[in-house]
Amino acid sequence: MLPSILQDVRYTLRQWRRAPGFALTAVTVLALGLGANIAVFTLISGILLRPLPYADPAHLVKIDPASPMTERGFYSQINYSNMLQLRDALGGRMAIGVAFNGSMASITGPGGRMQVEEPIVDAGVFSVLGVQPILGRGFREEETQPGREHVVVLGEGVWRKLYNGDPAIVGKTLVIRGESFTIVGVMPRGFSFPFQEEEQIWIPQPLTQTERTSMQVGRFISGAVYARLPQGMTQAELAADLNRVQPVIAREAPEGEIADHVKIIGLQESMNHEVRKPLLLLYGVVFGLWALACLNVTSLMLARAISRQREQAVRSALGARRLRLFQQSVVESLLLSGAGAVAGLLLAQSVLGLLWRQIKRMLPMTHAVQLDWRVLCALIALTLLTALATGLAPALRASNRNLQASLHGVTSTASASQNRTRELLVVAQLALTMIFLVGAGLFLRTIHALRSVPLGFREQNVLTGGIILNATEGASHIDESQSAGPNLVATHYLPLLDRLRAMPGVRTAALSSVLPLRAEFAVTIITTIDHKDVKKQDQPRADGRIASAGLTEALGIPMLRGRFFNADDTSTSPPVVVINQAFAEEYLPGQDSVGHVISMGKGRFHDIRIVGIIGDVKQTKVNEPTKPELYFCLAQTVPGTPLYGVARAFIQVAIRAAVPADALRAQFDKVLHEVAPDATTTDVKTIHEAVEDSFGSQTLTARLLEGFAALALLIASVGLYGLLSFAVAQRTREIGVRIALGAPQQRILRLVLNRALVLVTLGLGLGAGLAWFAVRLARSYLFGVGAHDGITFGAVAVVLCAACVLAAWLPARRASAIDPILALRSE
Repeated sequence: MLPSILQDVRYTLRQWRRAPGFALTAVTVLALGLGANIAVFTLISGILLRPLPYADPAHLVKIDPASPMTERGFYSQINYSNMLQLRDALGGRMAIGVAFNGSMASITGPGGRMQVEEPIVDAGVFSVLGVQPILGRGFREEETQPGREHVVVLGEGVWRKLYNGDPAIVGKTLVIRGESFTIVGVMPRGFSFPFQEEEQIWIPQPLTQTERTSMQVGRFISGAVYARLPQGMTQAELAADLNRVQPVIAREAPEGEIADHVKIIGLQESMNHEVRKPLLLLYGVVFGLWALACLNVTSLMLARAISRQREQAVRSALGARRLRLFQQSVVESLLLSGAGAVAGLLLAQSVLGLLWRQIKRMLPMTHAVQLDWRVLCALIALTLLTALATGLAPALRASNRNLQASLHGVTSTASASQNRTRELLVVAQLALTMIFLVGAGLFLRTIHALRSVPLGFREQNVLTGGIILNATEGASHIDESQSAGPNLVATHYLPLLDRLRAMPGVRTAALSSVLPLRAEFAVTIITTIDHKDVKKQDQPRADGRIASAGLTEALGIPMLRGRFFNADDTSTSPPVVVINQAFAEEYLPGQDSVGHVISMGKGRFHDIRIVGIIGDVKQTKVNEPTKPELYFCLAQTVPGTPLYGVARAFIQVAIRAAVPADALRAQFDKVLHEVAPDATTTDVKTIHEAVEDSFGSQTLTARLLEGFAALALLIASVGLYGLLSFAVAQRTREIGVRIALGAPQQRILRLVLNRALVLVTLGLGLGAGLAWFAVRLARSYLFGVGAHDGITFGAVAVVLCAACVLAAWLPARRASAIDPILALRSE
C-alpha cells in the first residue's frame, strides 16, 4: 500500500511540473479558502473557546444588578453590603469576590519604571478564582482594613521585568504612584483578572465599617461581583435563589437605592458576549468562502480528469484496477489540500499580523489569541474535509471510465453530463459570491450610515488621552466627608491645562472625566430638581461628568442656552452645573432649564444652579441615543465635594490643534511629565480614532467581509473563465466546422457569451434567493439600511454581471478567432 502511495505522490508532482498553472491555481484558491477559515478560527479559539486561566472556569459567574435604570444603559454595580447579605443568605455556600474600579498605574522597582493595569480587589477574589500565587500569598481579610492596605500582589510579567524573577521577592517593596507597597505574592504566568491584560498588579480595597454595612448612596461602595457556583448548582438555580432574597434586601434599603433583582452570567460570557455573535457570523462567512474554493478546485479537477481520460483508459487497458485509479486521484487531492493548508496557515498568520492593531482595539481577550492545538486540529480536519470535497467526484470519474470509447479517441467533446456537472458548480460559485457581495454591501452601507450620524461635536484635529495622577482610591470610592488632603485639581490639573494651552500649534485644550466615545467608566448621578420631594425611583438620573472651562470649544459642542464654565467659576464661587439637551427634555420639558437648581447631598452642592444647556453628544456608541448628562465644573471639584474621587482617580484631556493632531503626541507627553512626573497616560489617540473604534466589531466585520467578497468574486470569475475556456478547447473542432461553413465571428462570440449569460442568470437568481434569507442572520448588526435593501441587491447584481462578462469575454474572443484549418487538422 505504502509503495503505491509514494509512487502516486511522485507521479502527481511530475504532473504538476508539466502543468504548473493548474497546480498554482488550485493551491492558491485553496489557500485563500483555508487561510480565511484559520484566521477567523484563531480569533474564535482565543476569545470564545480557550478556557479562562482559573480553576474550573465553567463554574465562575458574574452577578449584576437588574433594574429599569441598568436596562436604559445607566452604569450600576452591586454594593459591598448587598453582596455580603447575598452570600450570607446562601449560608456561606457561595464563594464571592469583588473587583472595584481599577486603573493604570505607574510603578517603580529595581528594573525601572513601567505602566501596568492595577485592579483593586477584596480579599476573596483569588480564592474564588481558585488560583494561588506561585510565590507568597494572596490578601488577608485584615488587609482590607483602612491603614493596612499597602500590600500588593504582582503579575508574573511584572515580577520578571522589574525584579528579574527574584525568588526572594516576598517582603520587598514596590513603589506605586510614589507610595511604598509591600509585595506579598506573585501570581502564575498567564493569570490576569479582570481586564485580561498581560501586565497587572493587584492591591486590596480598604473598606470602612460604614462601607461594609451601608445601603445609602454616598456611603456604600460598589464593585463587580464574581462568584463560584455552589457544588451541584446551575446558573439558573443560583439566580432563582438570589432573586428570592434580593427583593427582601431591596425593601429594607432606602427607597430605590439598590436593584430589586440580580442577573447571573457566566464569567467568560460576560467578557466576550458582545463579540460572540459577530465572530460566529464571520466564521459562517469564511466557511462559505471555503465551500466556494472547494467548488472551484473541484471544477478544475473535473476538467483535468476529462482531459486525461485517454491516459486513464490506457492504464486500465494495461491492467490498472479501478481502486488504483481512485487512489491516485485521492492522493492528488490530498497533496493539493495539504499544500493549500500550509500556504493558508502562513497567509492567516500574516493577515492577523497586519490587522493585529485593529483587532486588539476592537476585540476583548486578544492576549489569548495564538496558534494553539485547537487551531492546528481544526486545520487538519478542514484539510481532510477539503481533500474529500475536492477529490471525491474526480476520483469516481477517473475510476469509472468508458474504456472502449476512450481508447477509440472519442474525447474531443466532453459528455453532456460532464458539462452539466461543471456548469452546476459554476452556478453554485456565483450564488455564493452573490451572498458574500450582498453581505459586504450591507455592512459597507451600515458603516457609511454610522459615519453619517451627527455626533454633536467636531472630530477634526482633536487629540485625546487619559491621565492618571497619584490617586490612591478608585472612582467607586467617593466619600464627601474626606475634605483633607491635597487638592489635585489646583496643584496639577489646572496648571497642566495652562501649559497645554500654551503649546505651539494648540488652539485650546480642556479636561473632562469622560470624553465622547471614550467612556472608560461611568458615574450615575441621582439628584433632585428645585428640592422637589419625589419617590426615589422617580428622581432624575443622569451620567455625571466633570469638565473644565473650554470643553465646548475644544470639542466643538454647541451651546443651546446659557453658558459653559468660565474663569469666574472657582472653588469659592457658588457651584454651577451644565446639562445636556436630553436632560432638559426628559426632566424639564417645555421649560427654560437655565436657573433651576439641582441638589446632590449636603453642603455646598446642596444647591447647584443650572447655567447652560449643551447639545447632545454621542458618548458611548454612535447608534445609541444620548442619555441625560450633568456636567460639573472641574475648578469647583475640591476635596470633600461629590465626584472629587472621580477627578482624583482619572481625567481625560482634549486638545484642539491648528496642526495635525498626531503631531502633538510627543509635546503632550513632555508637558504632562513636567507638571506631574509620576503621571500615567492611557490610550492617547485622536477623537477620529475614538469614533472609528466606537463602531467596534462592525468595522472589523465590514472590512473582513470586503476582503472575503473580493476573494469570492475573484474565485467565481476564475471559475467561469476556466469553464468557458475548457468548453472552447473541447469544442475546437465543432467551432472550426461552424466557421468553415460560414458562421461569422459575431455568431461564434454570441454562442459562448449566451451560454455564459445563462449560467450568470441562474447564479444570480439562486444567489439572490439565498441572500434574501441569509441576511436575516445579520439584521441585528445593520444600522441605517434594511436587510433587504434594493439598492444593495441591485448594485451587487451589476458588479457580479460586469465581472462575469469580463471573465467570459476572453474565451469568447478566443473562440471567434479559431482558424478552421488548424482546428480540423488537430483532430
